[in-house]
Amino acid sequence: MTALLVFCLGLGLPLQAYGAENDALDEVRTILQEQYVDVVPDEVLNAPTIEKMLQRLGDKYTEYMTAAEYEDMISSLNMSFSGIGIELEMVQQGVKVTRVITGYGADKAGIKQGDIILEADGYSLAGKTSEYCAGKLRGPEGTKVRVKVKRNAQILSFAVVRMKIVMPLAEGRVLEGHIGYIAVNSFGEDVATQFGKQALALQEKGVDCWIIDLRNNSGGYTKAAMELLGYFIGDKSAYIMKARGNLGIVDTAVKQAFTMEGPIVLLINGYTASASEITSAALKDYGKATVIGETTYGSGRVKALIPLSNGDYLKMSVYRFFSPYYNPIDEIGIKPHLDLTGVNELSTAVLMLKNYKSEDKSQDKSGYIQLEAGPYLYPLSVKELRQTENWVLGKKILDSAYVTTTLKLGGPNGWEPFPEEVLQDRWQIYYPGYEESGDLKNIPLGKVFNVSFNREMDWNSLTADSIELINTATGERVKCAYTFVDQQRMTVKPEMKLQANAGYWLVIHPTIKDAKGQAITGGVASATTVK
Repeated sequence: MTALLVFCLGLGLPLQAYGAENDALDEVRTILQEQYVDVVPDEVLNAPTIEKMLQRLGDKYTEYMTAAEYEDMISSLNMSFSGIGIELEMVQQGVKVTRVITGYGADKAGIKQGDIILEADGYSLAGKTSEYCAGKLRGPEGTKVRVKVKRNAQILSFAVVRMKIVMPLAEGRVLEGHIGYIAVNSFGEDVATQFGKQALALQEKGVDCWIIDLRNNSGGYTKAAMELLGYFIGDKSAYIMKARGNLGIVDTAVKQAFTMEGPIVLLINGYTASASEITSAALKDYGKATVIGETTYGSGRVKALIPLSNGDYLKMSVYRFFSPYYNPIDEIGIKPHLDLTGVNELSTAVLMLKNYKSEDKSQDKSGYIQLEAGPYLYPLSVKELRQTENWVLGKKILDSAYVTTTLKLGGPNGWEPFPEEVLQDRWQIYYPGYEESGDLKNIPLGKVFNVSFNREMDWNSLTADSIELINTATGERVKCAYTFVDQQRMTVKPEMKLQANAGYWLVIHPTIKDAKGQAITGGVASATTVK
């Protein structure tokens, strides 16, 4: 992950600048020897050049920076610079695009998340520092940079216009009429002020629950994280720093004028790093938010920017940091309460909160599942879970039951324990009150289903939605053709071959009526295809 945005910058740390009487090599050697987070071997310190010294050190967070690279980095933290509009991670081949910012040059040129930029204006980016790569991609507003990009097996070329990029550090909006959503883009100097303004504006609009988005936020100033955390934990301990076996140094959050109330869902992913991890760990330790998404990056180091006598800087790891409850973060990351790898985290958070009602005292919970994840309880609509667009995330939630979360089933008398057998035959969750109508094993991929009823039917009551064939892994509805054999029998023929080694539900809904106009009882037949 690029140090351009990833690092936790410790300002005001007890580090000194070294005098101009020493050349830069001697300065860097002395700084590493005295202030680096770990004891530095002589093999590293005796290297003939700074470049060799840092190569031997092998710490991706410790880098030599020119004065120009330093200015670029500070601009990046405050989300104001001229570039192509991407967030990036350093990989062996060059620069991996982790986010394309909508409306800027990379987006307009067609660069996509996951692309690897191999070259910029003919310069190879393989094995280079993040600052070097950023310097090649940035430039005066309106100029172009030609990039060579690897996309899967393809090698593509793009001419990308550099644009002035000014993004808010925090931006918010109302979702579903009552959910306050705030995305924190970077821990720049003014992030706490911007966050507070967004939160107050949303409170005035009547929000009663929150989604805080730290996905793809790769960090910034530790001081900014302390100030933002004050909106959640007051002036409690925020994290613990430790260097070279010394006792831990506790840093506290900065108390703000108000604290966030109501259920809070925190979104994280593999690109949530450094100052974002300090924030995430504190919210998780203190039970202030349900953390969902992916395990974070694991950049658990405080870095200091140390000025050199020649005007350049050394960015160096000086402390490892731990959560308030002393949980390690470096190279481990923070695990979410609900792992949503491969699923849209924001859509899940909205699904968790959209049915939250701060004053809901009704006893009848029929049609809902209660999810207990982290410190909060969330009512989930079964009807919404069985929709195709929510199917995979619903499966993730059910898979988490009794592992990292607890589920309860809603009924007329409130919440009831979730029967273990229902988690095995999940159609009972999605279609309560329906009957089991068969369990078919090793069916052929061209299977035609024969459906028989115990009385004569009114086939005119059958609509396109009366019968569904559902892939149980994806929620995909398979289009089918119907043939009526007689008044009690019909066939259901999928219009495409079924997937091999897959599970399906054939769902017969109670919208179908018999010849006397009476609705049938719904039924579900389970089926698995041959391998």
